[in-house]
This record gives sequence, structure tokens and C-alpha cells, in this order.
Amino acid sequence: MRDNADFRRLFCASALSLTGDWFTFVALSGFVYRHTGSPGWTALLFAVNSLPGVVLLPLIGPLTDRVDRRRLRIACDLGAVVPVAGLLVAFHTRSVPLALGCLAVLSLAAAVASPIPEAALPNLVTSRELPLAQTVLGSLYSAGLLVGAGLGGVVCAAWGASATLVIDGASFAVSALLVARIGRPLSATVTTRRIRMRADTAELRAFVRATPVVSAFLWLTVGLRLCYGVVGLLPVYALDRFHAGDAGVGALYLAQGLGAVLGPFLGRRLVAGSMRRRLHTAGAALAVFGLGYLALAQVTALGPAMAAALIGHLGVGACAILAVNGLQLATPDHIRGRVMVLVFGLSSAFQGVSSLAVAPLAASIGMPGATRLSAGLAVVCAITWAIRVTRQDRPKNRQARAAADRLRG
Repeated sequence: MRDNADFRRLFCASALSLTGDWFTFVALSGFVYRHTGSPGWTALLFAVNSLPGVVLLPLIGPLTDRVDRRRLRIACDLGAVVPVAGLLVAFHTRSVPLALGCLAVLSLAAAVASPIPEAALPNLVTSRELPLAQTVLGSLYSAGLLVGAGLGGVVCAAWGASATLVIDGASFAVSALLVARIGRPLSATVTTRRIRMRADTAELRAFVRATPVVSAFLWLTVGLRLCYGVVGLLPVYALDRFHAGDAGVGALYLAQGLGAVLGPFLGRRLVAGSMRRRLHTAGAALAVFGLGYLALAQVTALGPAMAAALIGHLGVGACAILAVNGLQLATPDHIRGRVMVLVFGLSSAFQGVSSLAVAPLAASIGMPGATRLSAGLAVVCAITWAIRVTRQDRPKNRQARAAADRLRG
């Protein structure tokens, strides 16, 4: 952070935009619940925030490898100001459909912008610095949740939802300015070859099939996000079960964020630079996520609920960041953008599907029942994935992981 100005700018740009996003999400959670009275609609926010970008996945991946990553990120940041302004109108007119539409547009911009820092990071730091740099950068999502959701609840309660939206819009503008000041290129090589979605997608598919470590981490991502929709019920726990208002929503998100910030650093210490340990630790972290939410379904007060959310998201943070860093280490630059977009796309798609499933489940069997079902699925996925990885731990796959370890330095 002190010696690498370009990394510092990328870090600060990502931190600002993510923090602003969580300010908005806290305000949206309360807005939608108050105007619909439905836990399902509140959980649906996660689906709307996840699924739209999946539709454009075959285009976004090649864009990240073929188009100047700096210009692409700046365009996304500046373009995101428009739907934020639309949310101000939606809040003023009390229009839930308009609010959901603006959130969908924001998710499209995020689908293009979010994979860029991970794809570009190996070009801004040395291979020896990469694991720590990715741990720090990857934990920004959680830190943005920790600061953005916690402060967002306070700001929303004190000054109203409109103030949170103004802060979000300003964060995008400052983020664009910081990215524009990054001196080093965000791509190792510049290509003038035009985007060919079918050929580029076929190349990506062949690479994933030929690289067992990459395939394993992608499957782990699917398992994590398939169960992640249960997180959309956190605002409902605060508002309906604990009767804690917007401040309670912020408190649960703050506990969630604290766990997810600490998880990557804990996971990094446990793997000790070994790809084999990374694989097994990431799977265990998925099980911790499920156990944390099983505990949440049992509690009846805000304090214990915060502890359960913190434990669950220790697992989320470790699992997600260990997977992303493993993919970075195993992927060359010319295809890294597509791999990062693929992992973000899989995360969005399965998180959205999970959120869509949680909504009717919460309405039919109640929040605790839906929480137990999703959390139990996470534990089952972790066990299944661990068995699969153990069976793959054979000489040829050990050689592939050893090559990734050597790439790390």
C-alpha cells in the first residue's frame, strides 16, 4: 500500500464504489420491505442484483481480455451514476418496480466492472506479493459490507435513504478518477484481435477442462453461491424477528462484513502457500458458512444473530478469496479476464437462483425453515466437494497444483 501507488489507487477505487453500493443496498432493503411487507420481495433484491449480468456473460468475458481494462472500468463507474439517480426518483415516487429496474442496471455495470481488478492485479504486483494483495483486495467486498452496511444503516436512520444514494453516486465518480490515474497497464499484452464470442468461449472451455485446479475452484464457487441466497433474509430477521429497524439491518450486515473481512486473512494463514491446502481449507470454509447460518435459525435476539452471521461469513470470506486467488495463480493473463468473468458470472447466476428459491421458501415454510434448508445444503456441498477433491488428488493433478505453486514464487 505504501510503495505501490497503482495498487493503492486500485484498492481505494474499489473500496469507495463497494462501500457506496452497500449504503444503497441497506436503504433498498428497508424501502422494499416497507412498501411490500413481504420477506420474499426483500430476498428478491439479491436476485435482481445478481442475474442481469449473467445474460451478457459471453460478451463480458472477451471484453475484459480484448478492451483496455482501464477505460472499461472508468466507463462502468461513470455510467453507474445514472441508475443511482433513478433510485432517487424511485424513492421519491415510492415506486418499487422502478427501484428494482435501477438496481438491475447497476448490476449490469457491476458485472462488467467487478472482475477487472482481479484480472488486472497480477500486472500491478509481483508474483510473491499476489496472494496477500488479492487477500486485501478481495476482502474489500466484505470491508465495503462492514463499513458500508454498518454506516449505511446509521446514515439512513439519521438522514434518510436519499443521503445514502448521494454518497453512492459520489463514490462512483471518485472511483473513476482514481482508476484514470493508474500508471501501469492493466493488461500484460495489448491485442487488436476483434471479439469473437464463440471462439473466445471455446478457448475458455478448453482451458477449464484441461486445468483440474481451475475446474475444482469453479465448482466450489457454484456450491457456495447456490446456498448464498439465504443472506437475503438478514434484513427480514432484523426488521421482522428482532424488530430492530434500519439500525438492526446495518448491525447484521456489519457482523456479516466483519466475518467476511477476517475470513480471507485467516484462510491465507492456514494454506501457507500450498495449493493442496488451499483446496481443502476452502472446502472446510464452505462448511463453516453453513454451520453459522444453522445457528442463526435458532437464535431469538439480535446479539446472538450477529455472532452467528459473523461465524458464517468467516467461512464465506475464506472460501471465496481462496478460490479467486487459486484461479489467479493457475491462469495466464491472456485468458485471465475470461476466467474472472466466468467466476463472477457463476457467482451471480447461482446466487440469483438461490435468492429466487429462498423467497418462496421463506413465504411457505418460514424464515427459520428456509435458513436451515439453505445452510444444510452448504454443509452437504462442502462434504461432496471435499470427497471429489480427495479423489482427484492423484499424481497428474498434484503436478498441476505444483506448477501453480511455482508460479506463486
